[in-house]
Amino acid sequence: MAKHICIVSNYYPPEMGAAANRIQILAESLLARGMEVTVLCPLPNYPFGAIFDGYPQKGPYSEVINGVQTLRLSTFATKSTKPWLRFKAMGAFAKSVSKQLSKEHSYDAVIIQCSPLLVGFRSLKTAKKLGLKTVINISDIWPLAAVELGAMKKGLIYAWMRMMEVYIYKNADLILGQSKEILKHVSKEDAEAPQLLYRNFPRVEATTLCKRPEKTVKVIYAGLLGAAQGILSVCEQIELPPHWELHIYGQGNEQEAIVDYLNNSSKSIIYMGSLSKEELHAKFAEYHLALAPLKTRIYGSVPSKLFELPHFGLPVIFMGTGEGADVVKNFGLGWSVKGSDWKSLNKLLATMDQDKSAWPDPTQLQQTARKEFTPEQQLARLIELLNQ
Repeated sequence: MAKHICIVSNYYPPEMGAAANRIQILAESLLARGMEVTVLCPLPNYPFGAIFDGYPQKGPYSEVINGVQTLRLSTFATKSTKPWLRFKAMGAFAKSVSKQLSKEHSYDAVIIQCSPLLVGFRSLKTAKKLGLKTVINISDIWPLAAVELGAMKKGLIYAWMRMMEVYIYKNADLILGQSKEILKHVSKEDAEAPQLLYRNFPRVEATTLCKRPEKTVKVIYAGLLGAAQGILSVCEQIELPPHWELHIYGQGNEQEAIVDYLNNSSKSIIYMGSLSKEELHAKFAEYHLALAPLKTRIYGSVPSKLFELPHFGLPVIFMGTGEGADVVKNFGLGWSVKGSDWKSLNKLLATMDQDKSAWPDPTQLQQTARKEFTPEQQLARLIELLNQ
Protein backbone atom coordinates (compact mmCIF):
# COMPACT_ATOMS: atom_id res chain seq x y z
CA MET A 1 0.00 0.00 0.00
CA ALA A 2 1.37 3.42 -0.98
CA LYS A 3 2.34 5.72 1.84
CA HIS A 4 0.19 8.80 2.35
CA ILE A 5 2.37 11.88 2.79
CA CYS A 6 0.99 15.14 4.13
CA ILE A 7 2.95 18.28 3.27
CA VAL A 8 2.41 21.45 5.30
CA SER A 9 3.47 24.63 3.53
CA ASN A 10 2.71 28.30 3.98
CA TYR A 11 3.02 28.75 0.19
CA TYR A 12 1.73 26.77 -2.77
CA PRO A 13 0.70 27.54 -6.38
CA PRO A 14 -1.09 29.49 -7.74
CA GLU A 15 1.12 31.59 -5.45
CA MET A 16 4.51 32.30 -7.03
CA GLY A 17 8.03 32.35 -5.66
CA ALA A 18 10.78 29.94 -4.68
CA ALA A 19 8.95 28.47 -1.68
CA ALA A 20 5.78 27.63 -3.61
CA ASN A 21 7.79 26.16 -6.49
CA ARG A 22 9.95 24.11 -4.15
CA ILE A 23 7.00 22.47 -2.41
CA GLN A 24 5.14 21.90 -5.68
CA ILE A 25 8.16 20.04 -7.10
CA LEU A 26 8.41 17.96 -3.93
CA ALA A 27 4.69 17.09 -3.90
CA GLU A 28 4.53 16.19 -7.59
CA SER A 29 7.76 14.19 -7.37
CA LEU A 30 6.46 12.09 -4.48
CA LEU A 31 3.20 11.56 -6.35
CA ALA A 32 5.12 10.43 -9.44
CA ARG A 33 6.96 7.90 -7.28
CA GLY A 34 3.70 6.23 -6.32
CA MET A 35 2.92 7.95 -3.03
CA GLU A 36 -0.39 9.52 -2.08
CA VAL A 37 0.13 13.21 -1.35
CA THR A 38 -2.01 15.82 0.37
CA VAL A 39 -0.82 19.43 0.76
CA LEU A 40 -2.14 21.58 3.58
CA CYS A 41 -1.65 25.24 2.66
CA PRO A 42 -3.40 28.57 3.21
CA LEU A 43 -5.98 30.00 0.89
CA PRO A 44 -3.70 31.68 -1.69
CA ASN A 45 -2.85 35.26 -0.78
CA TYR A 46 0.89 35.81 -1.27
CA PRO A 47 2.33 38.35 -2.07
CA PHE A 48 -0.78 40.54 -2.32
CA GLY A 49 -2.03 40.04 1.23
CA ALA A 50 -5.55 39.25 -0.01
CA ILE A 51 -7.25 35.98 -0.94
CA PHE A 52 -7.00 35.36 -4.68
CA ASP A 53 -10.09 35.76 -6.84
CA GLY A 54 -12.03 32.55 -7.29
CA TYR A 55 -11.34 31.28 -3.76
CA PRO A 56 -13.57 31.50 -0.68
CA GLN A 57 -12.57 33.68 2.26
CA LYS A 58 -12.58 30.72 4.64
CA GLY A 59 -11.34 27.15 4.37
CA PRO A 60 -11.03 24.30 4.09
CA TYR A 61 -11.27 24.40 0.32
CA SER A 62 -10.26 21.33 -1.64
CA GLU A 63 -8.73 21.33 -5.12
CA VAL A 64 -6.44 19.14 -7.21
CA ILE A 65 -3.42 20.78 -8.86
CA ASN A 66 -1.44 18.65 -11.33
CA GLY A 67 -2.78 15.54 -9.62
CA VAL A 68 -1.88 16.69 -6.10
CA GLN A 69 -4.71 16.95 -3.57
CA THR A 70 -4.56 20.30 -1.79
CA LEU A 71 -6.57 21.48 1.18
CA ARG A 72 -6.67 25.27 1.38
CA LEU A 73 -7.07 26.30 5.00
CA SER A 74 -8.21 29.52 6.66
CA THR A 75 -5.57 32.14 7.36
CA PHE A 76 -5.19 35.83 8.12
CA ALA A 77 -4.11 37.41 4.85
CA THR A 78 -1.80 40.41 5.10
CA LYS A 79 1.23 41.85 3.37
CA SER A 80 2.07 44.11 6.30
CA THR A 81 5.64 44.09 7.60
CA LYS A 82 4.45 44.86 11.14
CA PRO A 83 5.62 41.98 13.39
CA TRP A 84 2.34 41.58 15.29
CA LEU A 85 0.38 41.25 12.04
CA ARG A 86 2.91 38.77 10.66
CA PHE A 87 2.60 36.67 13.82
CA LYS A 88 -1.19 36.88 13.60
CA ALA A 89 -1.05 35.50 10.05
CA MET A 90 1.34 32.71 11.02
CA GLY A 91 -0.75 31.85 14.09
CA ALA A 92 -3.99 31.71 12.11
CA PHE A 93 -2.58 29.24 9.60
CA ALA A 94 -0.81 27.23 12.31
CA LYS A 95 -4.14 26.88 14.14
CA SER A 96 -5.86 25.73 10.94
CA VAL A 97 -3.17 23.12 10.29
CA SER A 98 -3.35 21.75 13.83
CA LYS A 99 -7.14 21.48 13.58
CA GLN A 100 -6.98 19.77 10.18
CA LEU A 101 -4.27 17.29 11.23
CA SER A 102 -6.33 16.32 14.26
CA LYS A 103 -9.21 15.19 12.05
CA GLU A 104 -9.46 11.59 10.90
CA HIS A 105 -6.99 10.88 8.11
CA SER A 106 -4.71 8.23 6.65
CA TYR A 107 -1.40 10.11 6.76
CA ASP A 108 1.75 8.07 7.41
CA ALA A 109 4.15 11.02 7.61
CA VAL A 110 4.06 14.81 7.64
CA ILE A 111 6.64 16.96 5.83
CA ILE A 112 6.57 20.45 7.31
CA GLN A 113 8.03 23.44 5.49
CA CYS A 114 9.83 25.66 7.97
CA SER A 115 9.75 28.72 7.93
CA PRO A 116 7.41 30.15 9.17
CA LEU A 117 8.73 28.97 12.51
CA LEU A 118 5.40 29.19 14.35
CA VAL A 119 3.73 27.02 11.71
CA GLY A 120 6.55 24.48 11.92
CA PHE A 121 6.45 24.39 15.72
CA ARG A 122 2.70 23.90 16.12
CA SER A 123 2.41 21.47 13.19
CA LEU A 124 5.23 19.36 14.58
CA LYS A 125 3.72 19.25 18.07
CA THR A 126 0.35 18.15 16.68
CA ALA A 127 1.89 15.52 14.41
CA LYS A 128 3.95 14.09 17.27
CA LYS A 129 0.84 13.79 19.46
CA LEU A 130 -0.81 11.81 16.66
CA GLY A 131 2.17 9.47 16.36
CA LEU A 132 3.03 10.53 12.81
CA LYS A 133 6.53 10.45 11.36
CA THR A 134 7.67 14.07 11.14
CA VAL A 135 10.00 15.57 8.56
CA ILE A 136 11.13 19.20 8.79
CA ASN A 137 12.16 20.90 5.56
CA ILE A 138 14.30 23.90 6.57
CA SER A 139 14.73 26.61 3.95
CA ASP A 140 15.70 29.50 6.24
CA ILE A 141 17.21 29.66 9.73
CA TRP A 142 14.82 31.57 11.95
CA PRO A 143 15.05 33.66 14.09
CA LEU A 144 18.68 34.19 12.95
CA ALA A 145 17.53 35.32 9.49
CA ALA A 146 15.24 37.96 11.02
CA VAL A 147 18.15 39.38 13.02
CA GLU A 148 20.43 39.45 9.96
CA LEU A 149 17.71 41.21 7.94
CA GLY A 150 17.35 43.83 10.67
CA ALA A 151 13.73 42.86 11.27
CA MET A 152 14.29 41.70 14.86
CA LYS A 153 16.57 42.36 17.79
CA LYS A 154 17.57 39.82 20.39
CA GLY A 155 15.06 39.99 23.23
CA LEU A 156 11.96 38.24 24.53
CA ILE A 157 10.43 37.52 21.10
CA TYR A 158 13.78 36.28 19.83
CA ALA A 159 14.14 33.98 22.86
CA TRP A 160 10.60 32.65 22.31
CA MET A 161 11.35 31.90 18.68
CA ARG A 162 14.66 30.27 19.60
CA MET A 163 12.76 27.98 21.95
CA MET A 164 10.51 26.90 19.08
CA GLU A 165 13.49 26.46 16.76
CA VAL A 166 15.38 24.18 19.16
CA TYR A 167 12.22 22.16 19.89
CA ILE A 168 11.76 21.52 16.18
CA TYR A 169 15.34 20.34 15.67
CA LYS A 170 15.29 18.05 18.70
CA ASN A 171 11.89 16.45 18.00
CA ALA A 172 11.78 15.94 14.23
CA ASP A 173 12.30 12.40 12.93
CA LEU A 174 14.09 13.61 9.79
CA ILE A 175 15.59 17.00 8.90
CA LEU A 176 15.97 18.30 5.37
CA GLY A 177 18.20 21.35 4.85
CA GLN A 178 18.34 23.48 1.71
CA SER A 179 22.04 24.23 2.25
CA LYS A 180 25.14 22.88 3.94
CA GLU A 181 25.11 25.94 6.19
CA ILE A 182 21.63 25.08 7.43
CA LEU A 183 22.63 21.53 8.31
CA LYS A 184 25.76 22.81 10.05
CA HIS A 185 23.59 25.14 12.13
CA VAL A 186 21.18 22.34 13.02
CA SER A 187 24.04 20.07 14.08
CA LYS A 188 25.12 22.62 16.70
CA GLU A 189 21.80 22.07 18.50
CA ASP A 190 22.59 18.38 19.09
CA ALA A 191 19.73 17.21 16.88
CA GLU A 192 19.65 13.42 16.76
CA ALA A 193 17.46 13.00 13.66
CA PRO A 194 19.02 11.95 10.35
CA GLN A 195 19.84 14.93 8.11
CA LEU A 196 19.64 15.20 4.34
CA LEU A 197 20.94 17.97 2.11
CA TYR A 198 17.88 18.65 -0.05
CA ARG A 199 18.68 21.44 -2.47
CA ASN A 200 16.05 23.56 -4.16
CA PHE A 201 16.66 21.92 -7.54
CA PRO A 202 14.13 22.62 -10.30
CA ARG A 203 12.24 20.09 -12.33
CA VAL A 204 12.49 21.70 -15.72
CA GLU A 205 12.81 20.61 -19.33
CA ALA A 206 14.53 23.58 -20.94
CA THR A 207 13.70 23.56 -24.64
CA THR A 208 15.27 26.96 -25.28
CA LEU A 209 18.85 28.11 -24.82
CA CYS A 210 20.13 31.66 -24.52
CA LYS A 211 22.82 32.93 -26.88
CA ARG A 212 25.93 35.02 -26.45
CA PRO A 213 25.22 38.74 -26.96
CA GLU A 214 26.21 40.51 -30.14
CA LYS A 215 25.48 44.20 -29.58
CA THR A 216 22.71 44.78 -27.02
CA VAL A 217 23.13 42.87 -23.75
CA LYS A 218 19.82 42.01 -22.11
CA VAL A 219 19.96 41.23 -18.39
CA ILE A 220 17.03 39.69 -16.52
CA TYR A 221 15.97 39.69 -12.90
CA ALA A 222 12.94 37.51 -12.20
CA GLY A 223 11.72 36.95 -8.68
CA LEU A 224 10.46 38.62 -5.54
CA LEU A 225 10.72 42.37 -5.20
CA GLY A 226 11.29 42.52 -1.46
CA ALA A 227 13.73 43.90 1.09
CA ALA A 228 15.96 40.81 1.03
CA GLN A 229 16.51 41.08 -2.73
CA GLY A 230 17.02 44.84 -2.72
CA ILE A 231 16.04 45.41 -6.36
CA LEU A 232 15.19 49.06 -5.67
CA SER A 233 18.79 49.60 -4.53
CA VAL A 234 20.00 47.77 -7.64
CA CYS A 235 18.03 50.18 -9.82
CA GLU A 236 19.44 53.17 -7.95
CA GLN A 237 23.07 52.07 -7.88
CA ILE A 238 23.75 49.98 -10.97
CA GLU A 239 25.67 51.59 -13.85
CA LEU A 240 24.85 49.69 -17.00
CA PRO A 241 27.38 49.92 -19.84
CA PRO A 242 26.16 51.36 -23.18
CA HIS A 243 23.84 49.01 -25.07
CA TRP A 244 22.94 47.10 -21.89
CA GLU A 245 19.37 46.73 -20.60
CA LEU A 246 18.01 45.35 -17.34
CA HIS A 247 14.50 43.89 -17.41
CA ILE A 248 12.75 43.21 -14.08
CA TYR A 249 9.96 40.69 -13.59
CA GLY A 250 8.18 40.03 -10.32
CA GLN A 251 6.05 41.30 -7.47
CA GLY A 252 6.64 42.27 -3.88
CA ASN A 253 6.77 45.04 -1.29
CA GLU A 254 9.21 47.18 -3.30
CA GLN A 255 7.23 46.97 -6.54
CA GLU A 256 5.55 50.38 -6.37
CA ALA A 257 8.76 52.12 -5.30
CA ILE A 258 10.65 50.47 -8.16
CA VAL A 259 8.07 51.55 -10.73
CA ASP A 260 8.06 55.10 -9.34
CA TYR A 261 11.84 55.29 -9.52
CA LEU A 262 12.02 53.95 -13.08
CA ASN A 263 9.32 56.36 -14.26
CA ASN A 264 11.68 59.19 -13.32
CA SER A 265 14.93 57.55 -14.42
CA SER A 266 16.77 57.61 -17.73
CA LYS A 267 18.51 54.31 -17.05
CA SER A 268 17.94 51.39 -19.42
CA ILE A 269 15.94 49.51 -16.80
CA ILE A 270 12.39 48.35 -17.52
CA TYR A 271 9.84 46.83 -15.17
CA MET A 272 8.15 44.10 -17.21
CA GLY A 273 5.42 43.04 -14.79
CA SER A 274 4.80 39.54 -13.50
CA LEU A 275 4.64 36.29 -15.47
CA SER A 276 3.90 32.69 -14.58
CA LYS A 277 6.81 30.28 -14.23
CA GLU A 278 6.04 28.77 -17.63
CA GLU A 279 5.88 32.18 -19.30
CA LEU A 280 9.19 33.19 -17.74
CA HIS A 281 10.88 30.02 -18.92
CA ALA A 282 9.81 30.81 -22.47
CA LYS A 283 11.30 34.31 -22.09
CA PHE A 284 14.74 33.23 -20.85
CA ALA A 285 16.06 32.58 -24.38
CA GLU A 286 15.69 36.32 -25.10
CA TYR A 287 18.28 37.21 -22.45
CA HIS A 288 22.05 36.92 -22.16
CA LEU A 289 22.64 37.29 -18.44
CA ALA A 290 20.75 36.98 -15.15
CA LEU A 291 21.03 38.87 -11.89
CA ALA A 292 20.61 37.12 -8.51
CA PRO A 293 21.05 39.64 -5.68
CA LEU A 294 20.88 39.25 -1.92
CA LYS A 295 21.02 42.69 -0.33
CA THR A 296 21.88 41.26 3.07
CA ARG A 297 23.93 38.17 3.79
CA ILE A 298 21.58 35.58 5.30
CA TYR A 299 23.36 32.57 6.73
CA GLY A 300 22.06 29.38 5.16
CA SER A 301 20.37 31.05 2.19
CA VAL A 302 21.22 29.86 -1.33
CA PRO A 303 18.93 31.41 -3.98
CA SER A 304 17.08 28.83 -6.05
CA LYS A 305 17.85 30.91 -9.16
CA LEU A 306 21.42 29.61 -9.05
CA PHE A 307 20.14 26.11 -9.79
CA GLU A 308 17.40 27.04 -12.27
CA LEU A 309 18.95 29.60 -14.61
CA PRO A 310 21.85 27.40 -15.84
CA HIS A 311 19.27 24.95 -17.26
CA PHE A 312 18.57 27.68 -19.82
CA GLY A 313 22.24 28.48 -20.39
CA LEU A 314 21.99 31.84 -18.58
CA PRO A 315 25.19 33.00 -16.83
CA VAL A 316 24.55 34.52 -13.40
CA ILE A 317 25.85 37.52 -11.51
CA PHE A 318 25.31 36.62 -7.86
CA MET A 319 25.37 39.51 -5.42
CA GLY A 320 26.16 37.85 -2.12
CA THR A 321 28.66 35.80 -0.18
CA GLY A 322 28.73 32.46 1.63
CA GLU A 323 27.49 29.22 0.16
CA GLY A 324 25.76 30.88 -2.79
CA ALA A 325 29.07 32.38 -3.94
CA ASP A 326 30.72 28.98 -3.49
CA VAL A 327 28.12 27.35 -5.74
CA VAL A 328 28.70 29.96 -8.47
CA LYS A 329 32.47 29.48 -8.29
CA ASN A 330 32.57 25.69 -7.95
CA PHE A 331 30.24 25.05 -10.89
CA GLY A 332 31.40 27.92 -13.12
CA LEU A 333 27.96 29.55 -13.25
CA GLY A 334 29.18 33.12 -13.69
CA TRP A 335 30.41 35.82 -11.31
CA SER A 336 29.83 36.93 -7.75
CA VAL A 337 30.34 40.17 -5.85
CA LYS A 338 29.42 41.04 -2.30
CA GLY A 339 25.87 42.17 -1.74
CA SER A 340 25.49 45.96 -1.93
CA ASP A 341 29.09 46.35 -3.13
CA TRP A 342 28.05 48.64 -5.97
CA LYS A 343 31.56 49.75 -6.87
CA SER A 344 32.65 46.14 -7.46
CA LEU A 345 29.45 45.36 -9.36
CA ASN A 346 29.82 48.29 -11.73
CA LYS A 347 33.50 47.55 -12.26
CA LEU A 348 32.61 43.94 -13.07
CA LEU A 349 29.97 45.02 -15.61
CA ALA A 350 32.47 47.27 -17.37
CA THR A 351 35.00 44.44 -17.53
CA MET A 352 32.41 41.98 -18.82
CA ASP A 353 31.38 44.42 -21.52
CA GLN A 354 34.94 44.62 -22.82
CA ASP A 355 35.37 40.84 -23.25
CA LYS A 356 32.19 38.88 -23.83
CA SER A 357 34.16 35.91 -25.14
CA ALA A 358 35.15 35.13 -21.54
CA TRP A 359 31.53 34.59 -20.50
CA PRO A 360 30.45 31.03 -19.61
CA ASP A 361 29.31 29.01 -22.60
CA PRO A 362 25.48 28.54 -22.54
CA THR A 363 25.68 24.95 -23.78
CA GLN A 364 28.19 24.04 -21.08
CA LEU A 365 26.05 25.70 -18.42
CA GLN A 366 23.06 23.65 -19.50
CA GLN A 367 25.08 20.43 -19.44
CA THR A 368 26.30 21.23 -15.91
CA ALA A 369 22.74 21.92 -14.73
CA ARG A 370 21.38 18.68 -16.19
CA LYS A 371 24.13 16.72 -14.49
CA GLU A 372 24.29 18.48 -11.12
CA PHE A 373 21.02 20.36 -10.52
CA THR A 374 18.22 17.80 -10.86
CA PRO A 375 16.25 16.45 -7.90
CA GLU A 376 16.19 12.72 -8.73
CA GLN A 377 19.09 11.54 -6.58
CA GLN A 378 18.11 13.47 -3.44
CA LEU A 379 14.46 12.48 -3.96
CA ALA A 380 15.40 8.80 -4.06
CA ARG A 381 17.24 9.20 -0.74
CA LEU A 382 14.27 11.03 0.80
CA ILE A 383 11.88 8.24 -0.19
CA GLU A 384 14.28 5.66 1.24
CA LEU A 385 14.25 7.50 4.56
CA LEU A 386 10.47 7.90 4.51
CA ASN A 387 10.07 4.16 4.05
CA GLN A 388 12.24 3.27 7.03
